Amino acid sequence: MAQTSDGGILAGIRVLDLADEKGLPCAKFFADLGADVIKVEPPGGDPARARPPYAGDQAHPERSLYFLHWNANKRGITLDLATPDGQDLFRQLARTADVVIETFNPGTLERWGLGYKALAEINPGLVMTSITVFGQTGPYRDYQGNELIAFALGGLMALAGDPGGPPVLAPGDLASGMASMHAALATQVALFHRLQSGRGQHVDASVSEAAAHIGGYVVPYYSYHGDKPVRVSHTVRTFELHDVYPCKDGYARLFILPRAHWLTFLEWLGKPPELDDPVFEDQNMRRENSDLINPYVEQLCAQYNKHDLYLEAQARHLAITPMNTPADFVESEQTKARGYFLEAEHPVVGKYRQVGPLHKYSAMPARVRRTAPLVGEHNAEILGGELGLSADDLASLRAAGVI
Repeated sequence: MAQTSDGGILAGIRVLDLADEKGLPCAKFFADLGADVIKVEPPGGDPARARPPYAGDQAHPERSLYFLHWNANKRGITLDLATPDGQDLFRQLARTADVVIETFNPGTLERWGLGYKALAEINPGLVMTSITVFGQTGPYRDYQGNELIAFALGGLMALAGDPGGPPVLAPGDLASGMASMHAALATQVALFHRLQSGRGQHVDASVSEAAAHIGGYVVPYYSYHGDKPVRVSHTVRTFELHDVYPCKDGYARLFILPRAHWLTFLEWLGKPPELDDPVFEDQNMRRENSDLINPYVEQLCAQYNKHDLYLEAQARHLAITPMNTPADFVESEQTKARGYFLEAEHPVVGKYRQVGPLHKYSAMPARVRRTAPLVGEHNAEILGGELGLSADDLASLRAAGVI
């Protein structure tokens, strides 16, 4: 795999990446589209390097598959921003940057003299994108938080789980991921606005607000009606929108709602006399008589693997969805056909499958131009070759713990 930095829709855009997990999708978006994204890590490496799983099950800062996934197509340097020398070097980098993506607690960069106002004085066209749990303003801005806190305070966690039971956290980084991709969109808008105004701006993204936004109708419904939404139990099947049925190798979810879908599904069931009655063409009647319908549905689903059930349902134009595991997704023929994973080769890990660019563009093939950087891999290239520091300067900075 060629380790090049050319190509891509956003080629020519330089991004300084100071983000933790809250901003990783945002920075990866720019890197995958060809921007020159420079991952700025503390000396010794980013904490994300200690996050499993590890290639070969060997705990090592260069073997974290989590870090490799989110930092492909980037260059990387080490820099202690809490030191005067580190701050001075970052200012030099910011002079020629288009974007800074950061996730520090509000006020941190300002204390280091690296806040938006300070950097805009030396680079008026700079766009700084801040992704924090509560945003840059408001009484909560200085509170500590994480994915769980944002998901809970955004209102979604109260609706997750069975009625009467404890709330549950969605798997993965749902709120952070949503905030990060909204931040990527907002950053592009700010860059577009710069074309007209000649000036950059500060983009402020809140993870807890993104969590509330994921809720769809829930927040606007309450804000207008004042009615609190309630949890719906899925422990009892009512043969409607959210019902899950066991198959030979897992589960599938059925969406048999319109009358036409019910009639098609009835044919698939073999038109049992108990169900072959026009009264069941009404969705409410099917719900009220689910105890009569469910045994037939269970018997049907039990005959199939979930993937085969899905394919048969597609052939009949019915909305039946297999509940895939992550392994099912990775090995899916659809995933492979879409080129979701690309072959990559890392100097420590060796060959592995790397998630490529999430979006497909007709004018730009999906590529992994470079794997995630080693710790400080591009210090000499960027700090020396671009900022003009000598080998002795780099050695002194390294000895002082600045890089």
